[in-house]
Amino acid sequence: MNTSEQDQKTPTPTSDPTTLLKRTIASEEIMAGEKEVWIQHGDAVYRLCETKSGKLILQK
Repeated sequence: MNTSEQDQKTPTPTSDPTTLLKRTIASEEIMAGEKEVWIQHGDAVYRLCETKSGKLILQK
């Protein structure tokens, strides 16, 4: 197999996160217009909040 054939068969990384994930959920769907939501995961409860600059912070 020559190099060009290998390149065609080897997956190349991409900057598009939707191709790297099996399931993608928009943050707007999770936040539903709120600045803060609480997420139950097993026995733990996490706080997901949006900052003034639009970033997300997850706290236990």
